[in-house]
Amino acid sequence: MIEQDSSKKEPAVDELIETPWTDDAIRWPDDLAKKVQSDDDDDEEETGFMDPFKDPDPFQIFSFHFQNPFEKDDTIDVTIRGYKSEADEIWQSTGLTLWRASEFLCEFQLENAEMFQGKRVLELGAGLGLNGILLWKMGICSTVCITDGDTQALVHIRENIKTNHNEIDENSISSLCSCHQLIWGKETSVRFLKHIAGGKSFDALIASDIIYTECIIQPLWETVKTLLSRPDGVFVMAFARRRVPISIDFVLESATKNGFEYDMVREDKEEGIW
Repeated sequence: MIEQDSSKKEPAVDELIETPWTDDAIRWPDDLAKKVQSDDDDDEEETGFMDPFKDPDPFQIFSFHFQNPFEKDDTIDVTIRGYKSEADEIWQSTGLTLWRASEFLCEFQLENAEMFQGKRVLELGAGLGLNGILLWKMGICSTVCITDGDTQALVHIRENIKTNHNEIDENSISSLCSCHQLIWGKETSVRFLKHIAGGKSFDALIASDIIYTECIIQPLWETVKTLLSRPDGVFVMAFARRRVPISIDFVLESATKNGFEYDMVREDKEEGIW
């Protein structure tokens, strides 16, 4: 956890024009990204070619039945549609599947529900939107804003919001839920705050499995500084050890350098999740 010194409604639509962007633009060196894209284009141009190893059904439905922290006999059901973790599409947009830290963060949200009660909450780098949708369906936040920079991820988040919107009782959810593009950085976050958030900062930011390359860390902290309420705003982030050149120690050190204080509220070293 890092902190700084309604009625049933359809999800809101951006008033800003979205920028076509997928996260492979920052995960791969320019020459490799161009080669992968060129190979994909060549495959599309070939006629009569069929990849015998390509999964004919790369999609996956992730179904969750969470215990309601306020009602012992009630569950909160969340249905998420995305891609299998081994699908080719994940090479371009890592957020199109679910990763370990997202479920870890779900557990934290349920165990610490009072932290989010009545709060304005924004999810960063939401991928398929699991954590934000869970908070929304818990019905305890005043506002839940689910964001990602990747345009492919946004398509899936909006579909997942609609799916879960159709599953809820009209009178059971008071939180407002919206989905918007947010590419990290100071300038983009200032525009987001003005045009999307109506100039109102957020009481809590949440995120899971969002750091996989060093170049996004400084833009991340610039975004958190811009959007998080002061002095009591809280940023809750779940981090899982993956085959990337970034460690949790490096992330926490960068947080300190950017003026944040942090508490390691939960960790599973065996599983490599913090």
